[in-house]
Amino acid sequence: FLGVHFTPRVDGTVEVGPNAVLALAREGYRLTKVSPKDLLGLAAYPGSWRMAAQHWRTGVKEYRGSLSTKVFMRDAGRYVPGVGTGDVIRGGAGVRAQALDRDGTLVDDFRIHRVGRITAVRNAPSPAATASMAIAEHIVGAVFGEA
Repeated sequence: FLGVHFTPRVDGTVEVGPNAVLALAREGYRLTKVSPKDLLGLAAYPGSWRMAAQHWRTGVKEYRGSLSTKVFMRDAGRYVPGVGTGDVIRGGAGVRAQALDRDGTLVDDFRIHRVGRITAVRNAPSPAATASMAIAEHIVGAVFGEA
C-alpha cells in the first residue's frame, strides 16, 4: 500500500514509516480507539466490503506492522540492511481520510465536485499538494470552465 519510507530530518534523525491501517474511528489516533457510529457507517458502505475483499492481505500485513516493531523493522531492513528494533522509537500517529468508491476502489487523486456556488476538493492525498499552485490552477479552471 504505502511501503516503507526513510525520511531524513533537519535534526539529523531519520523517520521510518508510515504504514497505513484502517482507523475504526474518525479521530482514531490509537489502534484501541473505536467509534461504534463510525464503524457502523463503514460497515454500511458497500465499498468498504469490496475494498476489504480486494486488499485483506495488505490490511493484515499493515496491522501486523502496527502492532509489532519487529515486523515493521523487518520490512525496513530490506532497504537498509542492519537496521533493527534497537535503532528506532515508536512515533506518533496521524489520521488521513481516504476516498473509496462504491466498487471498493481506493481513489488515488483529487475529486472536484460542484454544487451550486460551492466547490469541494475531496481526497487531497498529499498535504503538500493542497498548497500546490498547479492544483490551484486546475481547481480555478474547473470552477470557471477552463479545465
